[in-house]
Amino acid sequence: MFRRHSRYRLLCALCLAVFADVSLGFADYEVIDVTDGGTIKGQAIWKGAIPKIPPLKVFADLDRCGTQVPSPVLRIDPATNGIQHVLIYLERVERGKAAEPAYRLSMGKRAADAATEPCQFQQHVFPFVRSSEVALINFEPVLHNPHFFNDKHGSLFNLAMPTADREITTKLVRARGVGLRLQCDVHVHMNAWVAALDHPYFAVTDEQGWFEINGIPPGSYTLVAWHPGYNIVKFASSRPLYDDPHVIRQTVTMSPKAQVEHRFEFPVRAVEVEWKIAGGDGELPPE
Repeated sequence: MFRRHSRYRLLCALCLAVFADVSLGFADYEVIDVTDGGTIKGQAIWKGAIPKIPPLKVFADLDRCGTQVPSPVLRIDPATNGIQHVLIYLERVERGKAAEPAYRLSMGKRAADAATEPCQFQQHVFPFVRSSEVALINFEPVLHNPHFFNDKHGSLFNLAMPTADREITTKLVRARGVGLRLQCDVHVHMNAWVAALDHPYFAVTDEQGWFEINGIPPGSYTLVAWHPGYNIVKFASSRPLYDDPHVIRQTVTMSPKAQVEHRFEFPVRAVEVEWKIAGGDGELPPE
């Protein structure tokens, strides 16, 4: 009897610990009415020669996806040298504006949207607020299986989505931090990155590298620009694994209703990119 009661008390304690860990994560951020908020906007640009990124080999659903797809890891606008898919965020914010009720993660080609790509995550870098819902949708009649990873908790979300245009919402309360892995378990070429934050002060750069974050309460902050690595260091079951991210931190002070501009220059270090079909045995000829 004593052992049963001890095991019961231990189980309750573990449950309370998990609940406390989740609750405290949300309690750190307080939603307020920001009447004097400022704005940070700017651009992430590439300095120097633009490396050519090889395509990724496709191993599943070749009739739909093709035999290879363009790599999403380094998208640079040749006219402006602006870099797409750079996450810009404030490292810590204790109080501020409310988050969106849901953040959408899309997969596959949408017939009515020419900007979407087949057999790809449409957001190569996907930030969301941990207290909000994540809405996942697969636009294609192809099985995609979004799978989130976390170094501390392992697998956070793993779901088969075989039906086109069906949206599924969930809360990823155990996810926390920047640089969490996201992959499609069906397609080894589909890999992306997740940022699970406690506040909504973030943006992802557009096709020309521009970003804007508004409604920022007055104060001093650390502004971070985070771009994932783009050089393949090895393969795991034909899935490419990349080098470390490129990260830039800057201190910014926001006065009431301030308009601040920042420019981030990448890369933070030299990286050599080999011109090979990622996952294939051959090499492509230079253009």
